[in-house]
Amino acid sequence: MLNTKMRTVTLRDGSAFVRLWDEIAFLRLSLGVRHDVMLNPLHFLAATDEIRRSCSVACWRGDRLIGILYATEHHIKGIGTGYAIGGDYSGRGLLLCSPSDERLVLRECMKRMVADGVHSLHLRFLPVDNSKFALRGLAMKFLDALIPGDRLELKSSFEEFLSSLGKHTRRNVRACIRKTEAVGIVFAPSLTKQEYETAVERLNAETDFPADSLRLARDERILELHGGGERMGLRRPDGTLIAVMCGFRLGDRFHLLTQLNDAYYERLSLSLVLRGYAVGRMIDTGYTELQFMGGSSLTFGRFCQPETYRSIFVDKQGGIAAALKHVCTTAAWLLSRIGRPVPETLAVLCSGYLEERRLSERTALRPAAMLFERRQLS
Repeated sequence: MLNTKMRTVTLRDGSAFVRLWDEIAFLRLSLGVRHDVMLNPLHFLAATDEIRRSCSVACWRGDRLIGILYATEHHIKGIGTGYAIGGDYSGRGLLLCSPSDERLVLRECMKRMVADGVHSLHLRFLPVDNSKFALRGLAMKFLDALIPGDRLELKSSFEEFLSSLGKHTRRNVRACIRKTEAVGIVFAPSLTKQEYETAVERLNAETDFPADSLRLARDERILELHGGGERMGLRRPDGTLIAVMCGFRLGDRFHLLTQLNDAYYERLSLSLVLRGYAVGRMIDTGYTELQFMGGSSLTFGRFCQPETYRSIFVDKQGGIAAALKHVCTTAAWLLSRIGRPVPETLAVLCSGYLEERRLSERTALRPAAMLFERRQLS
C-alpha cells in the first residue's frame, strides 16, 4: 500500500542539511533547478549568521522528500524571537518543490514552524498557485502584485544592450559615462579583496546610510562559496575608489550582491555609471544575464521580465506575542495619527497586524508601484 503520510522536520543548522544531502540533491536534480543558486542549501547556509539562523523545514510524503521551505528566525543573544522570514526581496529562494506540491508544502511547513515556536512569519515568493488558504489558529494576510523582475537579459554587444533600453535610459547611461570620463573617473574592472574592503570601509564611514556589517560579512561568505567572486569599481584620478560592487558567476549569469557609492558624487549618478561599465564587461566576458540579488534598481528594473509576487504575513493568534503585537500596532497607529514616522523596529514587532498599506511598504509592492507609474508617465 502506498504511504502518503505527511512528515516534516525543522532544519536548524548545517548538520541537519547534511543528513538530508542526497535527498535534497535528488530533489533539485529532478526539479531541474541545480543552477538556481537561491535554491542551493549551501548558498542559503552561507547567508545565515548568529542573528539569522535557519528555521527551514523539510517535508516528506511517505518516504519521499517533496519539498524544502528555506527560512530564518531572528535571534537575540542566541535566543529565538519567534520572528521568521523566508524568500528574498524579489520572492526567490523560498520553496524547493514541484509546482503541483506548492500549496501542500507551504501548509505543512508553516504548521511545523508554528509548532516549533515561530509566532510571526513573512513569506515572499513567486507563486504558481495563486489560490489563498487558511490554517486554524493563524491570522494570514496575502499581498499579491506584479513586480519588476530581478533578471536582466544581456545582449551580444553593449551597443545592442543599450538599444534594448528605453530611449531615456539609453541617453542617461551614455551621458553619465561621458560626464565621469570628463572629470577623470575610470572603471576598475577587477579589484582585489583588500582594495574592495578598504573602499567599503571608507564609503561606509562617510555616509548617513552605511551598509549593514552583517550583510557585508554575508557577501564575503557567499563570494568565497562561489570561488571568490568578482569586485569592480570606479576610481578618481588619484586612485581613490568612489563606487564599488561585488558579485559572482554561476553559469552564464552574473549575480550582483552589493553596490556602494560615494554620496558626494551623487550628481554624477555613479550607480548608473558603474552598472553601465559592468554590463559592458559582463557581455565581453560571455555573460548572458544579470541577476540583481534582492531586487533590481529602478533604472534597469523596468527592462526585466515582470514576475507575479506574493507576500504572506502569518501570525499565531493568542498568547503573549499576539498581545504584544496589538500594543505595538496601537502605538504605530497613534504615531501615524500625529504625523510622526513609525520606527522600523516597531513596524517589525507589529508584523502582520499592521494595516495593509504599511505592510506593502515592507515588501516589493511599493517600489513596483513606483516603477510601473514611471513607466506609464514615460
